[in-house]
Amino acid sequence: MSDLQIALAAIGLLVVGGVYAFNLWQERKLRQRLERAFEGGHDDVLLKATAPAKEPVVPSARIEPSLGGSPIAVKPALAELAPVTADGADPVIEFAADIELNELAGDAALRELLSQLATFGKPARLLGWDEAAGVWQILGRGAHGDCRRLLATLQLVNRAGPVHAPQLNGFCDAVRAWAARHGGEVQIDDTTEALQAARELDVFCGEMDVAISLNVVPQSGGAFPGEQVAAAAQAVGFILEADGMFHWRDAAGQTLFTMENHESEAFAEDRLAMMQTSGLTLLLDVPRIVDGAAALERMAHTGAEIAEALGGFVVDDNRVPLQDAGVARIKTQLQGISATMAGRQIPAGSPRAQRLFA
Repeated sequence: MSDLQIALAAIGLLVVGGVYAFNLWQERKLRQRLERAFEGGHDDVLLKATAPAKEPVVPSARIEPSLGGSPIAVKPALAELAPVTADGADPVIEFAADIELNELAGDAALRELLSQLATFGKPARLLGWDEAAGVWQILGRGAHGDCRRLLATLQLVNRAGPVHAPQLNGFCDAVRAWAARHGGEVQIDDTTEALQAARELDVFCGEMDVAISLNVVPQSGGAFPGEQVAAAAQAVGFILEADGMFHWRDAAGQTLFTMENHESEAFAEDRLAMMQTSGLTLLLDVPRIVDGAAALERMAHTGAEIAEALGGFVVDDNRVPLQDAGVARIKTQLQGISATMAGRQIPAGSPRAQRLFA
């Protein structure tokens, strides 16, 4: 092999490696975008959102695995998929430890247990049985020790992946040790089955974990001034929030989609006058939205309004102009995702989905 052939081969390897590294960087950046965009309030104690993958809007979907009254009878975390009961442990996505105390739990003891539940790398909750009302209540750090029966729960899956054996075993050991210190007994289900269920649920969630984006770009060689972007965004219902992105929220206050800067710099009120951008990205987090098809239609319409106001146009990730036919195809795909999630009793946008895809 000649020196020229060796040099060309080396250059080829460098190019391939560079493309691979660039793709990894892009995926990480997009996951960080969704983490900032769709984190929000949850009923869970100590719950914190993480990040999903990104999905182009046309025409082919890219789906990537990762990486939200009456008393309930608590079943193993691996029980058949069943509807979530208000203020109770969820048998689909939580592993539960049932604690029976000889005396009412003290405030300090509850705070101790809550602190321990926060250390296992998965969202955790503590529920207390209200004998007078006959319901389970979520206990936070301000809760008072007025119950003898508790449920400590650890979520099996979120966007960071499934729970692993050291986490689940550590949770069980911590709950048993706490109960022993405070004069209680614990019933805990089989962890082997729980770990298997977590893996299976994580695979399903990975298949459903889809995000859709579209882009608003200026005419060739142009840029959008920051103040004009903000004015156009406000005119169509966006609100600039502390995460540096514009949020479009529904009547209930839930983010349906976001708009962010193509550039690395986030939008900020005090910097808009100095900012310019080569484009904007509108992003929809599918499994966290009740009606993904309707949200996509609204996002596409909003993107067109933004583009018209700024003198730009709407394109997909390949910079191909967005067409109605492309949006219609994606809507059909979203309806399929919604039906599949509902079939597993994890309806898109439901509290259960909000927790799993966080």
